[in-house]
Amino acid sequence: MPKPTLVFAALLIALGVGAFFSSGSRTALLPAYAGLVLAILAGLALAFEGGRRHLMHVAAVVALLGALAPAATLGIRAAQMSPLALTVNVGMLVLCGGLLALMVRSFFAARRAA
Repeated sequence: MPKPTLVFAALLIALGVGAFFSSGSRTALLPAYAGLVLAILAGLALAFEGGRRHLMHVAAVVALLGALAPAATLGIRAAQMSPLALTVNVGMLVLCGGLLALMVRSFFAARRAA
């Protein structure tokens, strides 16, 4: 799972940086922060074979929090958001939710194989 996590991390970073350059707001970088943490965890998982399982579980928690934050924001004030903020929140929700779904599927497959 480290390689797909790196891909999702790069997409989150691109989403955050693109939103920052479009709006100039530092809060638009929030997806990039989550992507940076995921990239660090995936890189460490690739480097340390023995700790891969634990690092990927931490990455799953980051992905869960990365999905819950925009979901809560959308639930509370989606009607008042600008189109860019709405797009960034939906994009972060989809990316983090998709990564989390892949991770859970991978964890179940690893459990069955053991």
